[in-house]
Amino acid sequence: MSIPSAVRRPSTRLVATFLMLCGVAAFTLVDTFSKSLTARHAPLVVMFMQYGLSALMMLPVALGQGAAGFRIIGPRLLVLRAAIGVVVSFLIVTSLSLLPFTVAAALLQLETLFFIPLAIVLLKERADWRRWFAVGLGLGGAFLILRPGTETFQLAGLVALAGAVALAIKNVVLKQVAMSEATVPALFWMYVLMAGIAAIPAWFAWGGMSLADFGLFLVSAALVNISNYSMLRAFSMADAVQLTPALHTALPIAVLIGIVVFGEWPTPFVWAGIALIFLATFMPSGPEKSG
Repeated sequence: MSIPSAVRRPSTRLVATFLMLCGVAAFTLVDTFSKSLTARHAPLVVMFMQYGLSALMMLPVALGQGAAGFRIIGPRLLVLRAAIGVVVSFLIVTSLSLLPFTVAAALLQLETLFFIPLAIVLLKERADWRRWFAVGLGLGGAFLILRPGTETFQLAGLVALAGAVALAIKNVVLKQVAMSEATVPALFWMYVLMAGIAAIPAWFAWGGMSLADFGLFLVSAALVNISNYSMLRAFSMADAVQLTPALHTALPIAVLIGIVVFGEWPTPFVWAGIALIFLATFMPSGPEKSG
């Protein structure tokens, strides 16, 4: 007796969630490498190397698909995504260079909270009172981490908060790109545009590079490809709000990396802020809208 296909095949949403989990894990590892590399290279150099190498890695894949590997339907949207991506990468890499890894990751995780109002306005999605309450909790956690009057609040923390807002905007645009473009050409041209935008300022900030660091850039570029490919595919398969819980896994992964890799033990205030952000991001959003 044959097994029904519905039993043998995982649901589209399950596959999309798994892809998003892979994308989030790879993205967090990119941040880990960026934190290390910014100790020796300017943020703009880190951006240029990561996305330039990512484009070179994607080129053979695009060539293998022929003309379809380079065909773009909506170039304006892709240019917008690339421009936002440069801003996002600069803010993330800069905040990682200024803050302890765990603190920066906790503040960047607020992206999932800024994403809610953006999804409502731009993607016409809905959120119940639980999500709005979660926004308040998350902002309270950020307040505990930043603590007005401290140096973190004055500069580095605000850079991370700006990165969280930009990251939310980037993911909204990424969702729109996923619905209109094929994955390979979208990624290839996005990397080319981002590397091109960062090329000139990176040239002036260039200070040489060791072979070991070049190897780290190669690994981080491979992770950039894994992250963006997985997230783009996930967004093409499921609604953005449905995938939000998978985005939340970035925080516990980052906290673990901060402790194990960088030996960063957060202060009690930071732990309390992380706990509030964790509660906010994992807070149930209520029953899904049938449809």
